[in-house]
Amino acid sequence: MAMGLRSLVDALHERLESRGIEVKPAFAFVLLASREAPLTSQDVAELLGFTKQAASKLVDAMEAAHYVQRKPHPEDARAKLLHIAPKGRRVLEAAEEIYRELEAEWAGVIGSRRLEALRSDLNEVLRAAHGGKLPPIRPTW
Repeated sequence: MAMGLRSLVDALHERLESRGIEVKPAFAFVLLASREAPLTSQDVAELLGFTKQAASKLVDAMEAAHYVQRKPHPEDARAKLLHIAPKGRRVLEAAEEIYRELEAEWAGVIGSRRLEALRSDLNEVLRAAHGGKLPPIRPTW
C-alpha cells in the first residue's frame, strides 16, 4: 500500500510540473487541509509537526507566493485565518484532475469495480482507526 501511495504522489508531482505548476509539498498539505475550513498558523503547526515559528514562516511564504490570504479571525483578534487564494484553488483543481486521471489509469488495470472496492475498504479501515472520521492528510516526514 505504501508503494501505491508513493506511486500516486510521485505521478501527481510529475504531472503538476508538466503543466507548469510547481508547489512545495508542505504548501500542498496546507492547501489540502484548508479545503474544508480556513486554518490558523497554529493549525498548520499541528498539521505539519512544525514549531509555531516554522509554521508562521511557511504561511508567510505561501502568502507571498499567493497561495493563501490571511484574514482576521472573527473570534480571536490575535489570530488570522488562512483562506485559499485563487492560485491555491488552481493548484487544488489541477491536483484533483490529475488524481481522476490516475484513478482512471488504475481502473484500466484492475477494473472500476475493484478500484471502488479498494477505495471503500481503505475508507472503512481509516474510519475504524480514527473514531469514525477520516484523518487529515499529513506528511510522513
